[in-house]
Amino acid sequence: MREIVDTLARIAELEPPELPAISLGPLPDFQAARPLADMIAQDSDGGARLIEVATAVTADRGRIDDLVGTASSLVGAARESLLDLAGELVRQALPLLPGLISPVPGARAASITQLTHLGQTFLQAAIDRITGLTSELEPLTADLEQISQTSHSEQLRAADMTAPPQETPTPETPETQDEPGDAPSGAGEAAVAAALSVQGTPYVWGGTSTSGFDCSGLTQWAYRQAGVEIPRLAEDQTVGRQVSADELQPGDLAVWDGHVAMYAGDGKMVEAGDPVQTNPVRTSNMGMAFKGFWRPTG
Repeated sequence: MREIVDTLARIAELEPPELPAISLGPLPDFQAARPLADMIAQDSDGGARLIEVATAVTADRGRIDDLVGTASSLVGAARESLLDLAGELVRQALPLLPGLISPVPGARAASITQLTHLGQTFLQAAIDRITGLTSELEPLTADLEQISQTSHSEQLRAADMTAPPQETPTPETPETQDEPGDAPSGAGEAAVAAALSVQGTPYVWGGTSTSGFDCSGLTQWAYRQAGVEIPRLAEDQTVGRQVSADELQPGDLAVWDGHVAMYAGDGKMVEAGDPVQTNPVRTSNMGMAFKGFWRPTG
């Protein structure tokens, strides 16, 4: 009987939590602003761009609601499946229990063997169900990440009416720019310091905080601490300037088509393994295609 009780407890541990209710609040009627937008941007496309972006924001809200609703349904179905498995396990185990107290020689051992096998079978079925849930949620997560990376504010800044004022340097204080790679980037070094500060943090798929990181979640978080925003997904973090291995500076990213790590100096890189850790610099990673070294600040 202990075998069945232990299995039921392990199945209960696999039960995914219900998704929290997300209330983003209603959006205003952006279309009502079109006449005003046209009036204040008669000599530019700013008004039309404002409406265009507002329409995109509304569409994104609809997509988010749909994705969250679908995810909640999938999680609810998985929870129901685990409950059904637990109930069926108990139903099939009950006829075997009398054998545990049978005086017939060998009956108790046979019952224990059958109960153990039954528990293992149902536990594996529960694990398979949760693995399937993970696969079902992956495309929804990817869609949400894509929405989060859409910068409508950049589109607004492209419009004349929202373009930030440009400062013109005076002859007395001409602007100068360092050539990329002349000196280590302060932001890159700050990002490395942030990444190294969370060594030992466990790997969490989709993790973007100090409670758990995945590979691109770590690099994005580290650069955010340094005041630099980079894309969320590893394969999209080929931003800034591509550099060679000989040019590597702290903060440069080694990017594969499914992984990313950050060069920390002295031939080492910091990455979100399990846990966050430092390793020697490499260009191979589980057969993934290597996209090169990139300097987000370059």
